[in-house]
Amino acid sequence: MRIVQFQLGPQPPSELIEEIRAFDDVELVPANDAAGLAAALAGAEILVVNNRSYSADIARIIRDQGTAVRWIQFTTSGIDNGRLHGFPSGVTVTNAAGLRAFAVAEHAIMLMLALVRRVRETEAARAAAMWIRDDITPGMENLAGMHLVIVGLGSIGQDIARKAKAFDMTVTGISRSSDAIPNVDTILPRERLEAACAGADIVVVATTHDAAADKIMSRAAIEAMKPTAFLVNIARGSLVDQDALVEALQAGRIAGAGLDVVATEPLPDGDPLWSMANVVLTPHVGGAGGSGRGGGVAAIFAENLRRWKCGEPLTKIVIAKTG
Repeated sequence: MRIVQFQLGPQPPSELIEEIRAFDDVELVPANDAAGLAAALAGAEILVVNNRSYSADIARIIRDQGTAVRWIQFTTSGIDNGRLHGFPSGVTVTNAAGLRAFAVAEHAIMLMLALVRRVRETEAARAAAMWIRDDITPGMENLAGMHLVIVGLGSIGQDIARKAKAFDMTVTGISRSSDAIPNVDTILPRERLEAACAGADIVVVATTHDAAADKIMSRAAIEAMKPTAFLVNIARGSLVDQDALVEALQAGRIAGAGLDVVATEPLPDGDPLWSMANVVLTPHVGGAGGSGRGGGVAAIFAENLRRWKCGEPLTKIVIAKTG
């Protein structure tokens, strides 16, 4: 059985490669560029890849050269590049959903704290050797007692809710499911999003992106927010109407935004988000950091590989079989 592991840029954790090589009768072929991938795919049954590496050119190579591929395992939760650029037909697609939820949730809390504690301004003052205690203290807030609205109650949204409760926040979730979820005080359907935004102190976007969720934080939802409220996005830039957000920030119709993702990445030169004083911006790093808890992607893939070899159903299936 041939397995191709493909990744551009930083290489995958060594434990992933070790897990694959621990299986008998498995040939692991690593590739880190287009030419290497094209050569490696001949006869390969399984492809291990991450979302960032799945470009239009790579997708074309996989479709043309990966005629024997029957299973694609993403080492990331997101597979939106795969959906955008296409898969070979007859392939099962799995991901690493929930693997980095704890890290992304931490990042969301960090952005929330940075906004309410005005960290961007204190850092600018530090760089200028200015002690601005009296100037900045009146405008500082606390998370305690704030009303947090989380758009999307998957693994990331649920972990944000759990962490938010440690800060004594009231939590409302926006979800397609109405089932009770720990640490969420109220669950509302997507149709109630604008009403929820009107009562929120902070709105965090944590849902997955699909056609139905595109710009779910619409102009109307943003305009419904209070002038003292903050918007945080740690999911995908396409979930927010960025033009409407910029206008609201420039006009002071909302207090600020914490963004780990934007509509176009990298953020283009000259974009107003670069220089806005009421924006905390990080370069799509929410899932970064140590392995944390849960065993990592190596454990996920090793269990799925065992299941594949035994003919058992795989876990974390995103697409049972591509068309």
